[in-house]
Amino acid sequence: MSLYEQISAYCIRHKIRLAEKRVIVADQLLVANEFTDGDKLWRDMRSRGIKISPATVYESLNWLVVAGFAERRFATDSRKNLFGIPELVRNALNN
Repeated sequence: MSLYEQISAYCIRHKIRLAEKRVIVADQLLVANEFTDGDKLWRDMRSRGIKISPATVYESLNWLVVAGFAERRFATDSRKNLFGIPELVRNALNN
């Protein structure tokens, strides 16, 4: 099941609207293939021509964490939140 399908199924189960920007942020986080901060993710998305605001990126990241599609870690050296796709979600994508 693709990440889009997983997020779509989650939204259907919880009777919430599927926001395409959340899926785009999740896809970009998956492409990053490492834990990254929201600012770097936003800059990478902008360099790829994706029109999205930093606020939307952070809002989407927070939603993805709450929904279980992303994980938040605290980088003690830079005092930033880092976000990434948990191994459990990655494994489900490969099956």
